[in-house]
Amino acid sequence: MSATAELLLQTAQRGELHHAILCYGPNAATLREVALRIAKTLNCLNGTEGDDCTACRRIEQRMHPDVHFIEVTAERKMISVEQIREMVAAATLRPYEGRNKVFIIDPAHALSVGGSNSLLKTLEEPAGDTTFILLTRSPDLLLPTIRSRCQPVFIGGEVETNDALAASIVASLTRFSDDRDTAALLGIAALVAAQDDCSDAVALLGQVLCDAVAGRVPLSIDRDRLLAAADATTNAIRWLTVNADARMLVEQALAELVT
Repeated sequence: MSATAELLLQTAQRGELHHAILCYGPNAATLREVALRIAKTLNCLNGTEGDDCTACRRIEQRMHPDVHFIEVTAERKMISVEQIREMVAAATLRPYEGRNKVFIIDPAHALSVGGSNSLLKTLEEPAGDTTFILLTRSPDLLLPTIRSRCQPVFIGGEVETNDALAASIVASLTRFSDDRDTAALLGIAALVAAQDDCSDAVALLGQVLCDAVAGRVPLSIDRDRLLAAADATTNAIRWLTVNADARMLVEQALAELVT
């Protein structure tokens, strides 16, 4: 675990943690691990940063009544206003058996506009025994009013990658770079849209484009065009949360390499 994450846990152990933490970084699994460790630290029966006590085991198993996970449900692509209203109601109650109620919102960039607005007042005036942990790879996708009420903490870690997909993207970008074959870009859009998790696939495309900007992927494409395409992938991820067509969004992002 990174030094930043360890410092965060130590702050939680001292009881000095900010009531709303925005943890962001490239690896979603690492962010979730840190959130669980914070929840354990705040509620561990032995006062540690997480051990094998009953409370810590129940948190790990998602069975602790004071640790809540607000996530995208199977039938939706966003965290609904109803989910946030239920969370806000639960946040007004005293802890059932722990010292602190913990609400983990994952991923926070999937909050609907209504859900974000419902969360604002609670973030401004939380109960003293309540902690909110928002997780996201891309904090810029959150409303500025949400970000301003949280303490941002960058959690480093290895970027989650699909090596086969990354290799295919690089190969197609190289083909476009060498031959200016726009069919290669259309092929990338079709490939990304076909992935089970389009958001992660688009994020990976954005990472490859950023690597190209930094010179880690050698491409004969203007740097400003690469930057514009990388920025467009961020916007594409935002639109994916409202069920926009993934293939069209990627095609539009990659068009920045041509125009």
